[in-house]
Amino acid sequence: VTVVNGSFGYQGNINDYTEENIRQAFPLTIDVLAQAGIPDADKTIFVWAAGNGGGYADQGVDYSSPEVFGGLAYLITELSTHTVAVVSVDPDGTISSFSNLCGVAKDYCLAAPGRSITSAYSQDPPDTAYYAPFSGTSMAAPHVSGGIALLADYFGGQLGNTEILNRLFQTANKTGIYADSSIYGQGLMDLDAATKPLGQTMIAVTSSLEGLQHTELATSIGTLGPAFGDSFINAMSNKNLVVFDQLGAPFLKKLNSTYINKMPSLAWLSSRQSNPSQRVLEVQTSLNRSTELMLGLASNNYGEHDLFMSLWAKNDKKLRYFSLKQEISKSSFYFLGNGISPSLFFGNNDINKSFTNILGRSSSYGSPFLDFGSSGSFVGGGISVGNNSTISGVYFKGNHEEQDSMVIKLPSSSGLLFEFKENSIDSSLSLQVGLLKEPNSLLGSSFNGGYGSIDETQTYFLGVQASHAFSRFYTTGSVFFGETHANLSETGLINSVNKFTSSSFNLGIFKNGLLNSLDSFGFKITQPLRLEEADIKLLIPVGRTKYREVLFEDYNLSLTPSGREVRAEFIYQRPTSNGNLYASFGYIKDQGHMSSDKVEPYISANWQIYL
Repeated sequence: VTVVNGSFGYQGNINDYTEENIRQAFPLTIDVLAQAGIPDADKTIFVWAAGNGGGYADQGVDYSSPEVFGGLAYLITELSTHTVAVVSVDPDGTISSFSNLCGVAKDYCLAAPGRSITSAYSQDPPDTAYYAPFSGTSMAAPHVSGGIALLADYFGGQLGNTEILNRLFQTANKTGIYADSSIYGQGLMDLDAATKPLGQTMIAVTSSLEGLQHTELATSIGTLGPAFGDSFINAMSNKNLVVFDQLGAPFLKKLNSTYINKMPSLAWLSSRQSNPSQRVLEVQTSLNRSTELMLGLASNNYGEHDLFMSLWAKNDKKLRYFSLKQEISKSSFYFLGNGISPSLFFGNNDINKSFTNILGRSSSYGSPFLDFGSSGSFVGGGISVGNNSTISGVYFKGNHEEQDSMVIKLPSSSGLLFEFKENSIDSSLSLQVGLLKEPNSLLGSSFNGGYGSIDETQTYFLGVQASHAFSRFYTTGSVFFGETHANLSETGLINSVNKFTSSSFNLGIFKNGLLNSLDSFGFKITQPLRLEEADIKLLIPVGRTKYREVLFEDYNLSLTPSGREVRAEFIYQRPTSNGNLYASFGYIKDQGHMSSDKVEPYISANWQIYL
């Protein structure tokens, strides 16, 4: 039996007796109530009316504490975990004039409504049964007994009986007048508070509820870049997990509530406000016959700072990126840079020179794995191995280009890339292999809190880039594949991570001199980096037993995105007498690698005029 309501009792205040008196008077009763040998979780809770001694105060009755049964827990310690006295309050919440007070039994006492409570009432024939208002602590006690029954049902039998009673004590209203424990004990019963989490909710990663370390708030999965698409949110959508409050009560949550999508940081939003166009002027120059320098200069002199206050120091940074290439000999060279992807020195870069967007440099033709270090530094070099062939390599370290705008900050990635490149008069072929190391992340995704943590992931990638010039057209294309292996430094909800495979490709065809000898026209198809296959095994808490043992279920998340983003774009660029025109028109299918019946067309044009 979960709860027994005692709307009866012996008159006389508990203060009138000693422990010895009570034990001598009620030895068998105490044995039954104590339930020795029964686990706390299974012990029946006894709820007692505190007594109506206040109604006889004018006759000298002591009502400062509950009557005998209501006060038993004060003298008999083995009853303290599962016995409660209930005092009555009026509709305005104040103690009823007829009610005993909690007094010495304040640690085992609650307040509940007891004045004018509509109750079932039975009379002898010929009168019939009916409902009528009654007053007394015998009306207040059933509110607490009913509250215990409701909580047992609300939490699906997962809470032990003594936990339920303790929960009522902990969540009772102790503010205002209810702070006076000599009258109201633990306070006014509050079932609304009792059915809500108390304190921070926690994530269990072991079968024990003791010493939980991971808060729900700090437990999350976040992603950068488009690679994962909607894979996480779809894999989590039909799954639940249980979190636990500070008393160990279970609360059901959607697993996908722990997924944090791309949340822009306040600093990044401020930068967009104070420098909305983010203009970058790219300057390429030769310092001498063996040295090439490229600078990316922020164009902050277009009047934007006259209208908007600069809210981010980075906006005032004139030099956004640079690169330097120096010949060591006729057959060898080195290069370095900062703030830009090292893909500048690999593959086929001619197309980037022919179609340079005046708003900045695009990295869509280079290796997508280099993007994870594009906002950083690199150093590399190469050597000729024939008239038309070179072997080169680079070490890079930095962050993904999207990291700047994210709330979640990840440690810098690092890696190596090696390339064999062969050029001829009208064609170019590049073979690339490389390694990307990401501390605490996996292709830009990160796990925090109860999910555990990633020590380091290693992505081995390879790619092919090729181009060929025909008599009237120029074509270029690339395809890249990667395989990622992860090491978990701490297991949590994530038990294991299987290898991840990813890919990207692009294909373009271009023509110079379409309408005049200086303009350029092209068409390209691009698929950004996409996760092709991945599996994560989770061990998710789904409940608990009344004996405080956490229950888990095994989940296997297949993380393939629902769609494949493909961008098709027409590009036209033309220098004018006093500036430059750059325009593009295209469409996006399954943007963000999320399946959609809609095709998103777009058009953009930028006309730069020199004054």
